[in-house]
Amino acid sequence: MKPSRYNFIFEHNNQKFAFNSLTCALAKVNNDFLDILKAPKQNASNAKSELINAMVTAGYIVADDFNEFKYLQLIYSMGRFEKKTLSLTIAPTLECNFSCEYCFESHTKNIMSIEIQNEIYSWVKVAAQDKMNVNITWYGGEPLLAKNIIYEMSENMIKICKKNGVYYSAAMITNGYNLDNSTINELVKARITNIQVTLDGPAYIHNTRRYLKIQNEIDTFKVIVENIKNACKHNIKVSIRMNIDKTNEQYIKAFLEDIRANGLEGCKISLGQVRAYTDICSSILTNCLSIQDYSEKDIEFQTLLKKNMMDNLCDYPKTKTHYCCADSISSFVIDPIGDIYKCWNDIGNLHKKVGDVKHKENLLNINRAHADYIFWSPFRYKKCQHCNILPICMGGCPYEGLKHHQPDCEKWKYNLVNILRLKCESN
Repeated sequence: MKPSRYNFIFEHNNQKFAFNSLTCALAKVNNDFLDILKAPKQNASNAKSELINAMVTAGYIVADDFNEFKYLQLIYSMGRFEKKTLSLTIAPTLECNFSCEYCFESHTKNIMSIEIQNEIYSWVKVAAQDKMNVNITWYGGEPLLAKNIIYEMSENMIKICKKNGVYYSAAMITNGYNLDNSTINELVKARITNIQVTLDGPAYIHNTRRYLKIQNEIDTFKVIVENIKNACKHNIKVSIRMNIDKTNEQYIKAFLEDIRANGLEGCKISLGQVRAYTDICSSILTNCLSIQDYSEKDIEFQTLLKKNMMDNLCDYPKTKTHYCCADSISSFVIDPIGDIYKCWNDIGNLHKKVGDVKHKENLLNINRAHADYIFWSPFRYKKCQHCNILPICMGGCPYEGLKHHQPDCEKWKYNLVNILRLKCESN
């Protein structure tokens, strides 16, 4: 036996703890544990067999001939090339009713035509006949500006999946402003069970950052909060994200106070890092937090969650089988005119287009833009090869990795110990 290369030992309140990033096991440990970790063969006595078995199960020690790095590569490859589910992110429109200064999209007025919708149905039909499950994420712009398209397409795709005996699931990313009662009822019929909505701080801050293009004096925070409450009553799971930068980072506590005051603790609450992904939002670059600064704010956020008895919302690392839709062979993004991309950030950038729905069979002939994402890998970089938290980071965002020609380290590099310390206090 030998110690895992993905062990992480730290102290908290004069006690020692061990975390393994390949299994995400976390345990308070004693000297026997540490002695075995230092020399598994010498300390493998019968008296400690129960402890050794537990350490093997949790991944703290592994067989001499077990190559964890290659195993991780295998998991990563299997995740990227898994073809059990066709995942489509569909933007029926790129138009938006909000004017958020950090938005990275170009808001064209195109609405998805019936011809493009029919091409998507044929794609879903082929996948369903091949016994692939279908997962749809509705995106924009603001997708609820094209709600009738969403209703009709959902109904047709659900029928296709039902006929072929495969599972259909759907989610939506929306600003939440048009999420009224009648819309929520239709979304339930459309099998949309998860919605992500952004609230950028307490009301008096959110309303200065996320406002309507017209009638910008309207209290969008109040409207969105009431819509979230109604969605929750219909058993739709709502994730609320606060996008932070240097202009609103100081309002995290006030944000959580508003969340509690409005009874939204049952939602998933998280922070998002504002980043200047495209040239469109390059003007806000000076306001963006570095990953180190964002990681510190995330610790503040997690600490406040715990302090306010919202432990169930606290973050905890998970092993990644792959990173996102961009590096998955079965995931694609479709814009209103039927162009196909691998990453949400690439919509409108024809250099990153990987096909179109009218010629989707050509996706089998992987072009350069497609291949760049699919074969992006953290395993070729030395700093990832020798990193003991690689399994929970996997080199970070592929879009940023390709853009900067190096891995885009995640927050875990800077705040993992503090996140784990919070977890230790709750056990």
